[in-house]
This record gives sequence, C-alpha cells and structure tokens, in this order.
Amino acid sequence: MRALWLALAATTYLLTAPVQAQWNPTRPIKIVVPYPPGGASDVAARSVSERVGQKLGQPVLVENRAGAGGVLGTDSVFRAEPDGYTVLLGASDGVSIAPHLQPALTKYKPEEFIPIAPVNQVSTVLVTRSGLGVKTAAELVALAKNGKLSYSSWGNGSLGHVSAEAFSSTTKIELLNVPFQGAAPAAQAVLAGQVDMMFMPGPLWLTFKDRVVSLGTTSAGPFQNVPSLTAQGIPVVVEIWQGILAPPKTPKPVVDRLHKAFMEALDEPEMKEKTVRTGSIPISMSQEDFAKMVNADIAKWKKMLGDYNIKPQ
Repeated sequence: MRALWLALAATTYLLTAPVQAQWNPTRPIKIVVPYPPGGASDVAARSVSERVGQKLGQPVLVENRAGAGGVLGTDSVFRAEPDGYTVLLGASDGVSIAPHLQPALTKYKPEEFIPIAPVNQVSTVLVTRSGLGVKTAAELVALAKNGKLSYSSWGNGSLGHVSAEAFSSTTKIELLNVPFQGAAPAAQAVLAGQVDMMFMPGPLWLTFKDRVVSLGTTSAGPFQNVPSLTAQGIPVVVEIWQGILAPPKTPKPVVDRLHKAFMEALDEPEMKEKTVRTGSIPISMSQEDFAKMVNADIAKWKKMLGDYNIKPQ
C-alpha cells in the first residue's frame, strides 16, 4: 500500500509540476508609468505594450500615475500585489536617483524591486529658448556667469534635474531649477519662454527640436547630429536605463514569463528600429544581468550625486 501511495504521489507531481512552473496571465496587465503622458517613459511603455500583449495573450494597458517626480507611481507598484498584473516602467531617476535625493518621500526600497527586462537607454539634449541668443554650450556658460539662468525639470531627482546640476557643477555656474509635473510640461515652458533652458530627454527632443536651440547632448557620443557636451570640453555624461520592474516577492515563474514576452517583443527588428527612431538606444540582456545592472546603477548614482554635489532638497 505504501509503495502504491508513493507511486501515485510521484505520478501526481510529474503531472502537476510543469503546470505550476508555467505562468500565463488570465486578465489584462497594467504598466504604471510614474509620469504624465508625453515623456520618455510614456513613449517607451506605449511603444512596447501592444506587442507584449500579443505575446502574453492579454491586453497590456498603460496607466500614467504622476507625482513627486515619479516617486508616487513607483511607490504604488512597490506596494502592489506581486502577481504579475501590475508592473512599473521604471528608470534610473525613480529607482537609482530619487531615493538618494528624496529620502522622506521614497518609502520604497529600490533594491527590493524585481527587475524584469530592460527597455532602452536615454540621455538628454541641452536646449534653450530661441530668444536666449546663444548658439553653443560655451556661449551659454559665459552668459550664465553674468547672471543666473533658469531651467525646467520634472522634479527633484529627475533626469532633467540631475543633468542640469551635473552641468552646473562641472562648469561652475548657478542655475535656477523650475520643476513641473512631467517632462512634456517642462518642455512647453521652454517653448513659451517661461524658462531659459532644459535638459530634454531624447524622445521628447525629437518632437520639439525645430522649436528650440540644441547645444549638446549628455550621451557619451553625438546624438541625432547633436554633438556631445564632452566633445565640447564639458565632461558631462548622464545616461539612464528604462525598464520593466515588478513588485518585491514576485514569483519566479511570473518573472520568467514576463521577461520572455518583453524581450521577444523588444528584440524584434522593427521594435528596435522604432526605439531608435523615437530617440532611445535599445538594450537587450538576460533577466539576471538586468538585475545586476540595476543594483550597480543604484550604487553608481549614490557616488555620482556626491561627485556633482547634488544634495537632497
């Protein structure tokens, strides 16, 4: 009898183990973008959502949940059920930077997120309002040394903020930060002449490039025919990753299934072309390597913020 029971138990395990190891969603999945529509994160999420939905067999919806420079939306995913149905379109600014600059607001622990898949890499372009009267980064620095200029950002710890502060620290000029609720409103402020300049994310810059004066990019090399600041003698390189993150304790079968779907979609040639066309650089790596990259990025930014003397506000 005991032998029969063991045989039945072993058979049951063999029959059920593959099912338990495979996760397939049975309802729509939500990607939370912690910024308003129109910014780089929103563009990235909407670009990939439809193809991922097709691969998972369920709709993938994008929800913009803005506030506190991306902190509110990021925190909402951190506290969500770890069931695979709510994920974050996260980035260096909300995950690696904001916790160092907004410790009172960032209740989440960035190292506890489960990195699912990288999406792209984004840098910024230094732009000014058309009436400012400068044509090069050096002319902008000279003008700033004769009087404080203003720049728009989308909050403390945002990519626009840290890019501007790195530029300010490197060139030894003073700049006034004027924060807005999102990168798109910050860009509109430049166009309206309400602020002097902005470090505009590449995807957003493609929309506004004909209406601003572009002086340099924070990427390591040129971007869309805009020279890097480094090539102009201003060694400022600020590049961030964007990727999909899940709440802490998300089960491995869920992580594996989501990673497979996102990477299959993002690795398609037409998707890579779209990523480049929308002003970003595609990234492809395993889930394990992406997790290592995120953890290293958190440590890297802690040092970089100190190097550039960017302090909590």
